[in-house]
Amino acid sequence: MSYKVRTIYTKPNAEVSLHTPSTEYTALIDTYFNAGKIIEKPVESIDGLTHTYTMIFNNEASCDEFKAESVAAGNFTIRENHCNSNSISYSIEQGV
Repeated sequence: MSYKVRTIYTKPNAEVSLHTPSTEYTALIDTYFNAGKIIEKPVESIDGLTHTYTMIFNNEASCDEFKAESVAAGNFTIRENHCNSNSISYSIEQGV
């Protein structure tokens, strides 16, 4: 059964930029997609200052495997620091 992960960011104003993932992180997504472990790459929807990214894995185990990758863990830390430094609130919803 597919497993959806949704990340929602709310920026304090339009001038603040969101974190841009590294090329290594994007390549990791491509690798998982090509292996069939990700069935939908991140899709962005924007509503004012709120940006929502939804990615769908083929199952929860693939999501857990992806999160355990060092590149994914590093991206999480960098993104969290960027959000904290720029007053961007965010939440991650899994299995939605």
